[in-house]
Amino acid sequence: MLAAVVVSPRMPRATASTVVPAAVPRFEPAPCVHLTGVEWLAHARCGYLVVPEDRSKANGHAIRLMVALHRAQSPERRPDPILYLEGGPGDIAPLEINAIITANFIRDRDIWVVSQRGTWSSKPALICAATNNFARELLGLRFYSEQTERAHLAATETCRRELTAAGADLGPYNSSESAADLADLRKVLRISEWNVYANSYGTYLAQTLMRDHPEGIRSVVLDSVLPTTYTIPANWWNARYGFKNIFNACAAEAACNAAHPHLEETFTRLVNKLDATPLTTTIADPNTGKNIKVVLDGSALIDWLRNQTYSVPTLQAVPDRITGLADGRGDAIEAVAKDRAARAPPYSPGAPALGDGLAFGVTCREDYPFATPQDLAVAGRKAFPDYPASITREGVGGWAYVNEDCRDVLKVPAAPKSMHAPVASSIPTLLISGTFDTLTSLAGAKAAASRLSRATIISIPGVGHTVSPWSRCAQAVIVSFYTAPRRAPDTSCVGTLKPPTFTSSR
Repeated sequence: MLAAVVVSPRMPRATASTVVPAAVPRFEPAPCVHLTGVEWLAHARCGYLVVPEDRSKANGHAIRLMVALHRAQSPERRPDPILYLEGGPGDIAPLEINAIITANFIRDRDIWVVSQRGTWSSKPALICAATNNFARELLGLRFYSEQTERAHLAATETCRRELTAAGADLGPYNSSESAADLADLRKVLRISEWNVYANSYGTYLAQTLMRDHPEGIRSVVLDSVLPTTYTIPANWWNARYGFKNIFNACAAEAACNAAHPHLEETFTRLVNKLDATPLTTTIADPNTGKNIKVVLDGSALIDWLRNQTYSVPTLQAVPDRITGLADGRGDAIEAVAKDRAARAPPYSPGAPALGDGLAFGVTCREDYPFATPQDLAVAGRKAFPDYPASITREGVGGWAYVNEDCRDVLKVPAAPKSMHAPVASSIPTLLISGTFDTLTSLAGAKAAASRLSRATIISIPGVGHTVSPWSRCAQAVIVSFYTAPRRAPDTSCVGTLKPPTFTSSR
């Protein structure tokens, strides 16, 4: 393949004489967002992609998506840049990209980062105070209960009213429109060819882009893969995949097995015990320093374990935390409670937060319609037959009450059934899975690859969700893949890997 030619590799600079055309799509240079502790944005060049909110309406509203360009760190800059797609849906791409920049393995290509429609730093940012405030309130409630369900749905209803009053229609906040946004960005920047790098939900969006707008895509890396065949019940199977691999890895490590024998059975007993008799503790909130009450029941414990997937150090500490909880150790109780509190900081307007509009729009259009609540309960019971039915009949972790959100409150029109099919493509694609991932799985990567004729799958032991920042081997495979995507990448390092050693406070 001939090297791509970038017709206009430099982001245009705004000047006093710049005349902004009325047509959309268009690109408008603008200063980067200034945020304390986000020094990498200070070195980027930014602007806004202006696109129609709803492409089915001839004279509809325009929206603005923040775009940041991070220049290649190597003087030998390749002409084909990287397009980075963050997960969620609704996560904050300009902040999350730092993990890739810090890992420093993509040195020879510019990286374009797009804040997807409705997310923080784009305009409008569809972020709801009510849902963020409920996340704080949930810390002091049973994870699943009639009271919790009422409070949850009330927050969703308040969010819906806020967004409607602001003129937002959740209908076009979906993967199809987002993929069209990305295709428009490539055109207005006059980039002839680029590579896609995606994480979590971003992999789902990348597959949508491959299907709907394959033009100009040289190669695709999918890290922690969510296939287009995904439905909400799959979350229970993904949790089982990650949990089992963590427990099995501890059993296979002599020191871990000696300190924490029968870890899976211990965890299952804890889930049942705490479901019957929740543990309530008061800790110093890591966000504010003030005392806060945290309720730990069986469902909260499951959610805690799922959330350890985001970093290798937290995964390494899992066996000791579980045994500590079972033994009633204060340090373990405090650590688990603080972890939960840290993930629900107090909300303040304008602060970085999940883009609720996109999260609800995608989930209710593309995930909810393709499985029933009965399917969810069956999946939970089969994946974890020894957990209480009061837990497994609900959406696991952050997916709690999502069926009720979509069916009773949001009522977003369903996506066409064709969107739920595997994507067929000949674009070279590298799919990466971590064995300790509790949110996506190797089975999901295989499902996504089923109709990709140039697919390579690698599984990295001992790493959770978002593999490449934590694995030098995965980074080496990605570099090899981007160098010559139509040749098989060098995956020789994968076979030499072992999970990292678990840690203990003893």
